[in-house]
Amino acid sequence: MKFSSGKKIILTFGTRPEAIKMAPVYFALKKERNFSVKLVLTGQHTKMLADALKVFSMRPEYNLNIMTERQTLAQITAKAVRKLDEIYKAEKPSFVFVHGDTTSTLAAALAAFYNGIPSGHIEAGLRTNVKNEPYPEEMNRVLTDRICDLLFAPTPTAKRNLLSERIAASRILVTGNTIVDSIGMMKNKISRIEMKNFILLTMHRREAWGAPMEKIFRVLRKFATANGDLKIVYPVHPNPVVKSLAEKIFGGCRNIALIPPVNYLELLSLLRRADFVVTDSGGIQEEAVVFGKRVLLMRRVTERPEGVAAGFVKIVGLDGAKLERALRKCLKEQIKFGRIKRANPYGDGRAAERILGAVRKFFGLTAARIKEFGGIK
Repeated sequence: MKFSSGKKIILTFGTRPEAIKMAPVYFALKKERNFSVKLVLTGQHTKMLADALKVFSMRPEYNLNIMTERQTLAQITAKAVRKLDEIYKAEKPSFVFVHGDTTSTLAAALAAFYNGIPSGHIEAGLRTNVKNEPYPEEMNRVLTDRICDLLFAPTPTAKRNLLSERIAASRILVTGNTIVDSIGMMKNKISRIEMKNFILLTMHRREAWGAPMEKIFRVLRKFATANGDLKIVYPVHPNPVVKSLAEKIFGGCRNIALIPPVNYLELLSLLRRADFVVTDSGGIQEEAVVFGKRVLLMRRVTERPEGVAAGFVKIVGLDGAKLERALRKCLKEQIKFGRIKRANPYGDGRAAERILGAVRKFFGLTAARIKEFGGIK
């Protein structure tokens, strides 16, 4: 397939969250006559990624399908860099976009750098400042920010993180998080499920595997059993380590529903209807806030402190006793106050516009003036 005119831009990603958060940028670029756009998937996720592509009607030109059973992170990285190198050499894009903090993100940035192709990092500057939390995502993001030419920080805090690392301000733009744009695109498609009085649970992080995850699961089972009118709904991550432990601990508990991974619209439906959320996810911290939901975060630190500062997110770590206390308090607050009605600290739904403007300027094209996202005061 040959492009007839314009700058060739490639968006490279490999997981469902990346696809969801790249979608608004992809469609903004597609509307531009100055740009020709292609999607390259690493295939780091398979079924879950296909779901997101279907929801947003995105059709990739390439899918590397890099995943095989029991690969190490080093093997995934090496395979992705090698295959992306081949594609970038053949396509000769003018610019490459990457997103977030996965192994695919770092591999795509590296392959672009090795080929002398400028790149932009969407969702740059998030930091826990703890090398192994989350693992390997924290270092993936730090290294990607060092490689990329344009850094699209979702919040003022993320920009400050980058400036503190002596990255030039001229490379940084505060855009808001594209997840707010994405949910806005989907708002008319979100179904209104009838289920009520439930907690949405998601948990999958590598640093929690084994004894820490088992301890948390037992606390959740105890809480569910003690609150018989309340249900816990857990779309179980497909990783065998997580799935087998969930079935072992939660099996037979009548008010804990273990369900297969849900598609993105179903996830948004669950988030909108849930009383509150218990998670170790990065993205769900942002998505839950769009719906005004309280979040109990099962991590020691978060690279998204804005939700904590705004009162949406409570960090409970992997401490079972702390989680149990937080569950009781959160349930009482939900009953008394319901949804949190505060401004979204993560974005205003105009992130893709700002990113498009920055890329136009990068190539010497005129761009609409849009003020940077300022967070909440």
